[in-house]
Amino acid sequence: MNESQIGESFRKTENASKLSRNSEFLSLWFVGGILNILRWLELLAVGIVVFDMTASPFYVALMVTLRFLPMLFLGFLSGAIVERINRRLGLIIILFLMAFASFFYGLEIYFGQISFWLICTSVIFNGILWALDNPLRRTLFADVVKPEQIGTAMTLDSLTSNFTRFLGPFLGGLFLEYYGIEGVFFLGAIIYLLSFLVTIFGTKTAGIKLASNQEGILTELTNGLILLRKDRTLKGILAVTIVFNLLGFPFVSLIPVIGKEVLELSPFLIGLLVSTEGLGAIISSLVIVSITRINLYRKFYTYGVFLFLLMGFSFAQSSDFVSAVICMFFTGVGWGCFSAMQATLIMFCTPLVARGRMMGLLTASIGLNTVGILHIGLLANWLGTELAILVSTAEGFLLLIFVCRLWPEIIAPQLLPSD
Repeated sequence: MNESQIGESFRKTENASKLSRNSEFLSLWFVGGILNILRWLELLAVGIVVFDMTASPFYVALMVTLRFLPMLFLGFLSGAIVERINRRLGLIIILFLMAFASFFYGLEIYFGQISFWLICTSVIFNGILWALDNPLRRTLFADVVKPEQIGTAMTLDSLTSNFTRFLGPFLGGLFLEYYGIEGVFFLGAIIYLLSFLVTIFGTKTAGIKLASNQEGILTELTNGLILLRKDRTLKGILAVTIVFNLLGFPFVSLIPVIGKEVLELSPFLIGLLVSTEGLGAIISSLVIVSITRINLYRKFYTYGVFLFLLMGFSFAQSSDFVSAVICMFFTGVGWGCFSAMQATLIMFCTPLVARGRMMGLLTASIGLNTVGILHIGLLANWLGTELAILVSTAEGFLLLIFVCRLWPEIIAPQLLPSD
């Protein structure tokens, strides 16, 4: 390790140490962690329940589509809106509403009112909070940490998110097997209420308005698009996100189908299989936090997607539990590299006053996975689940090569933010 690498490692360790003493950062970090546990727990549980109800891979994929639909329609607009409000207060209100809604869904199912349409409604409503996470909670990090700490803060948040992809599906399979889908919703109510209380008492100064309100929302949205049009790096970053969400991530929606139809696993073992992907993501995020230099951020981001697509292609050809677990682990390694860098690069490459809008655009780009999930769901109905995954991931691999040639900036060295 040369002198510059030692210095970079020391700065990362020093930043992490300072963040551990920042109570507002810790509160936001904790809230993000427990919310992500719930998201992946619910996603797995709903997929298994809907497949039991309908025996249709398409409807399983549809549930994931509905979960991400709010991102597509609310993403960019919400990014401009949250610049004009107190984001802390907005987060508190959303968390309270989610706690009430989850308790209501749990009661309905407990008293025998479960239906396909009730599940659909719950998925959409929970997707609204996910759509607001980037422009609300994650932009609050920039309010409570110094510019040079943003990369470490976002990577630690991504590390936690990756850990929840390990823990969430495991708990989802466990809760579903022993407590039913109503138990999942009652747990959700508890987690949302806890997040509500932590945000109220753990954050005090975060959430100031970013916009001056002198311009209309439409003008601000237009200015955000103008900034994107002029900045090749931002265009490349969003293009990689679109490839991942359009043709990579959608295969995850069909894992419960592969688990039940091909591998003949119980809900608990399906949860264990999905959690293996989270374990791989944890390990890659830990590596990034501990030793990765900032100038390598874009390479980890882009090459992580290449690895994810390659391992997704391999997973579709797995014939036993062990080979499926190995593929899922390395899928997680790729996803961990990508997810650790996604919001970090947007924060690094965007001026402070426009971060809400760019995070909103990022959210809308993530929401395009609704199209990808419908695409892979229809392919699964026409060609079978395994062949659908092969086709989707192969398309993603080819499109990512094209994106790298069109915007080579996405694998260029990354610099520290100027503000």
